[in-house]
Amino acid sequence: MKVLFTSVPQWFPISPYLACAILAGQVEEAGYHARTIDYNIEFFNDILQPAYLEKSLEMAHSFLACPTIECANASDKETFAPRLETIALERQRIIKSYFEQCGDQIKPTIEALPEAVRVLRERDLFYDPEKLYRAKDVIKSALQIASLPYVPARIQIDNYIANPIMTYDFADIDFQCREPALNMFLPYFEKKIACADFSNIDLIGISITDLSQIVPGFTLARLLKEKTNAKICLGGNYVYKIAKELKKIPQVFHDYCDYLLIGDGETNIVELVNFLAGKCSVNAVHSLVYMDAAGTVCSTEPTPALQLDAVAYPNFDTYAFQKYFSPELVIPVQLGKGCYWGKCTFCDFYTGQQKFDLKSVVRAVDEVEFLSKKYHSPFFNFVDECIPPKFYHAFAKEIIKRGIKIYFYSFARLEKGFTKEVLRDLYQAGARFFMWGYEAESERVMGLMNKGIDLKYRKQILTDAMDVGLWNLCTFLLGYPSETPEELQATIDTIYNEKLVDTCTPSNFALKKNAILKDHMEDAKITDFQPNGELHISYKYHSSVTTMEEIKRRRNAFEKQFLIDSAKKLFPHTFTESDYLLMYLARYGRDYVKNYRLIYQKQLPIF
Repeated sequence: MKVLFTSVPQWFPISPYLACAILAGQVEEAGYHARTIDYNIEFFNDILQPAYLEKSLEMAHSFLACPTIECANASDKETFAPRLETIALERQRIIKSYFEQCGDQIKPTIEALPEAVRVLRERDLFYDPEKLYRAKDVIKSALQIASLPYVPARIQIDNYIANPIMTYDFADIDFQCREPALNMFLPYFEKKIACADFSNIDLIGISITDLSQIVPGFTLARLLKEKTNAKICLGGNYVYKIAKELKKIPQVFHDYCDYLLIGDGETNIVELVNFLAGKCSVNAVHSLVYMDAAGTVCSTEPTPALQLDAVAYPNFDTYAFQKYFSPELVIPVQLGKGCYWGKCTFCDFYTGQQKFDLKSVVRAVDEVEFLSKKYHSPFFNFVDECIPPKFYHAFAKEIIKRGIKIYFYSFARLEKGFTKEVLRDLYQAGARFFMWGYEAESERVMGLMNKGIDLKYRKQILTDAMDVGLWNLCTFLLGYPSETPEELQATIDTIYNEKLVDTCTPSNFALKKNAILKDHMEDAKITDFQPNGELHISYKYHSSVTTMEEIKRRRNAFEKQFLIDSAKKLFPHTFTESDYLLMYLARYGRDYVKNYRLIYQKQLPIF
């Protein structure tokens, strides 16, 4: 039995995924052969080439010469004709506007692209802030050019913005997966698959973890199911969140996959491989969804709780680290599973995961030490929703005791257990920043969120963290239902408070299908909601106080002004570049990063 695990665009092309590496480690430990392909990093490497951009410009000019969108399937074309006309008009408008505003920058961008990619990968260049920010802007401009033939859909270094004129209903996703005029991933994957040999692969697992991966992930799945003899299995956190909807769509199993693997896959992936090897029945595979011979969609029993200390170490052996847009390897590691609070009304991170559990401290440190030595890197991202202060303190002491030299970051809750002593020990152990969930300034709004922290401690924790040398990256949730303009402004004032916040990550409130709040609409003054599409994880909604559109307008206005106000700073507003922030803090320390002011003028987005 040979298994291939794949990750798909779009995700940040800075470091490897953890999901596929964990599954590969499990399958290898069980005695089977497993390898991984990170199609996300392959995609970014292939499109960030001058030749690809030249082809994109050629396609954009051809479209302007004949601004219609031709689609292959006549019956579908009839159904989608009105929207195709709208897309054509919008594409024409965006391309014309881009050429008018940025036409003189196209040639310099293409010429500068190879050097910009080199800057992101070579230490001596990367750690020069002026070169780094110039290179990042060249990459952003290059991706705008690459997107031109497909707008209003577009690819960014930190997101794939799906075509807003299409919906997230399965029919719309299916249509896009078959139409190269609407889907930049379709011609790309067709070429990739034509050049690869899948003849000896028995099972291909595709990890879909985010909304930005639905179109590319399903496009790849359809092509692999059509063009290979391998069984196709879809998994990942996002697949779990839309599993109920997928089970109701037989076409998913006819055209896109043979199996859905739901929730944590560490044990049931081995069970699935055992089944395909003829060692057990299908009912021995937990949390599996499949279509039987009669055409009925079936589900097996849920997976029992994992014994985390028994889970194999992740296996990154088949990753091409030199292809990532980073001079250092930041190794993703999971110290536990789930969230020990798990009651925030807006959150759905816990969806599909077992109840909260942690590895033992010794096992966790063993894993970190092993991976650091094996892959020759001191940099780590602990990809946990949250780790309790008590565990982190014991973890830090064990790292210090063994003399392990690492640098790391992770999410954390603003719990009073993060005392100055704990924070100091964490810094000594290698912590350089935490992503703290501050969310909102208003006590009333925080109460509605049911964040479960004692608010009187959170500012002291942030102050203490700065005092010991840690950087505070704070996440904020703007526009929680019933939040008033005055409450929103109080949160914005906190974001600007440099004595508490070093980096902000603001996001709009979204009403998630799997969040606790969906059962308490009246408390949030939500008066109307409806699905955003079968394969979307959030609802459209209105409240008696505000609307989604108003929240988006307020947040966009704030972000635009904040980007202007902080234009000279390093990493004032980020989430996707957390690895870069870690590297800079490890190299230079917080004072340098905090006080440096760029000579280079950052570019603001064009579209």
